[in-house]
Amino acid sequence: MPPTLHLIPNTLGSRTPHLDLPASALEALHACNRFIVESQGSWGRLMNDVDGERSIRELEHFLLNEHTDEQDLLELTRWFRGTEDIGLVSDAGCPGVADPGAQAVRIAHACGWRVRPHIGPSSILLALMASGMNGQAFAFKGYLPREGKHRDQRWKEMREGLQRRRETQIFMEPPYRNDATFRECLDRLPPDQQLCVAVELTLETEWIRSMAIEDWREEVKRNGAPSLNKRPCLFLIG
Repeated sequence: MPPTLHLIPNTLGSRTPHLDLPASALEALHACNRFIVESQGSWGRLMNDVDGERSIRELEHFLLNEHTDEQDLLELTRWFRGTEDIGLVSDAGCPGVADPGAQAVRIAHACGWRVRPHIGPSSILLALMASGMNGQAFAFKGYLPREGKHRDQRWKEMREGLQRRRETQIFMEPPYRNDATFRECLDRLPPDQQLCVAVELTLETEWIRSMAIEDWREEVKRNGAPSLNKRPCLFLIG
């Protein structure tokens, strides 16, 4: 059997990984001594919650994120010349999904390694499940562009996906822009369009609401807008 790259999901902010992750993922975290991580802080918290007896200073880690360049990836390739299993851990949710980990997975396949994805929480799928929207055809748009022209183009693409292909459109924003984006949805979308807002999934403060824009507008008039500032949030339009 070739060595294995374990794709290990992280929690979505919970400090109880024993409740959120399956036994196989926890076993991989215990067994691996080398990790590819999006950030040291998030990985360190997960390791401390799962395996407090081992310090991350005892383990090797490679940072794979938006700052990783081609020279860094050459160094990562050397890891896959060995025979010791490696764990790939995202900051939150599943590695390779809205996450830079796919680059490591491609290297593993090219080097003939076994790639094993472990079950775990995905905010995208959890929000889609809870939205009541089309789960047969959907598009994840990631973060919307900040610039006006590029942002308008992304909104045009999402409207085309809704109208021509009946695709649920899923996107997110940096948490400090959530409130403004919610108001933008109410301004840009027609009254009969469905909007789902999914906040802090899997946490005790989880809040999910899905209804037509006209109903959202009435809700805001009566009770004010939901407080989304600095809270992990997904927006779904269907």
